[in-house]
Amino acid sequence: MEKTIRWGILGAGKIAEKFTAALNYTEGATAYAIASRDGEKAKQFAAKHNMAKHYDNYESLVRDDEIDIIYIATPHAFHCEQTLLCLEHKKPVLCEKPIAMNEAELQQMISSAKKNNTFLMEGMWSRFMPSTKKILELIANDVIGPVQYFTADFGFQAPYDPNGRLFNIALGGGSLLDIGVYPIFFTSLLLGKPETIMSTAKLAPGGADEYCNILFRYKDGATAHIFSCLTLKTSLAGEIVGTKGRIEMHNPFYRATKLTLHLNSGETEEFSFPHELNGFEYEIREVMDSLSKGLKECPAMPHATSLLMAKTMDSIRKQCGIRY
Repeated sequence: MEKTIRWGILGAGKIAEKFTAALNYTEGATAYAIASRDGEKAKQFAAKHNMAKHYDNYESLVRDDEIDIIYIATPHAFHCEQTLLCLEHKKPVLCEKPIAMNEAELQQMISSAKKNNTFLMEGMWSRFMPSTKKILELIANDVIGPVQYFTADFGFQAPYDPNGRLFNIALGGGSLLDIGVYPIFFTSLLLGKPETIMSTAKLAPGGADEYCNILFRYKDGATAHIFSCLTLKTSLAGEIVGTKGRIEMHNPFYRATKLTLHLNSGETEEFSFPHELNGFEYEIREVMDSLSKGLKECPAMPHATSLLMAKTMDSIRKQCGIRY
């Protein structure tokens, strides 16, 4: 890529730190500007990552003509408003997962992207991991046969803080949006739209889900079982089972660096995919490739995939009584 893509970062939290480190690692990318409502935090962030500019408000960031694309790294509840702000100024957007709180918000964002003829993508970094590409290759080559079952769990123990991001319902708290989005992404990628969804959840006192336990069934008879939890530590493993064998996605499945292929014949094969840096570099390259081609959607992570995930999570929340 000949042109260096200058990135603006909206939000200066932990995920922004990791993403910016990957930007500075990736050829053709530069971490150009940071915006935080805490001006001192923005200043320190810019100094740490050798960024040219820092802002104490988001409006100045989106009005900066030197910025080619903005990465939104704030809590879920603010994604829609901030994405619309960027798109209205015709700034391409990579918005961290989950891209929106619900399908209605996402529809607004997609409509704005189309109206302004501007790139928009959900930051589902798992889609671009080398391990994910290998999984799709094995399935496409009929190595394990048609997929009939997928399972994955994502659970960790977090102290209960009703005002913190994880449990504050006003901030989109709960396991489903924060980490359940990962196994839901893989079910969508591997099996498409579920025909039926059966789910249950345990709600914290403030209304956010401590855990979600979900079963999907598909038209061809395939099923998937996923579990997300903020109060229990789980294996963080995944498994894809076909008629000829299965693929074991080692901990942590959502950014796996190791896969094991188990064939029904008894043969096994291991694949290793150590990350070059922290895993965000693959997503960054894909986004920049889309921009260089003038695309408004990323072929590997199109709006349709994000919509399917949003609709699925809306259905789960309705069944479980989770209300934002």
